[in-house]
Amino acid sequence: MQFLSEEFVSEWSAVERPLVDDLSALLVAKIDGTPEGKVAVSVEFSGGAIENAYLGSGRGRDLELAMSYQLAVQLFRHEADPASEYMKGQLKMSGDMRLWLKLLPAWQARINDAEVSDLVAQTII
Repeated sequence: MQFLSEEFVSEWSAVERPLVDDLSALLVAKIDGTPEGKVAVSVEFSGGAIENAYLGSGRGRDLELAMSYQLAVQLFRHEADPASEYMKGQLKMSGDMRLWLKLLPAWQARINDAEVSDLVAQTII
């Protein structure tokens, strides 16, 4: 399946992950430079878990992330640290800083500690 396609987003959102505290929010990731141009992915969190994810920019977002396609690939493959990329200005954040500070440590731990998902092998970049 193609990275950032509807099928990919559906499969990615279904992967089991540890809860992110009690996070309930709408996060929108805007990714530039994809083969299809600019792509937005919306992720709805409820009770710390991903409840829904879909292509497109959800309204009423609490947090917005902006990054390049190359960085999105690196983050997906666990090859980059979101905190380091944020500090370097490669991963931009706008919105509720409290939500970002809840999400970031959980995201870092997942990238640093978890095994790469089988989804990586099934995805065409």
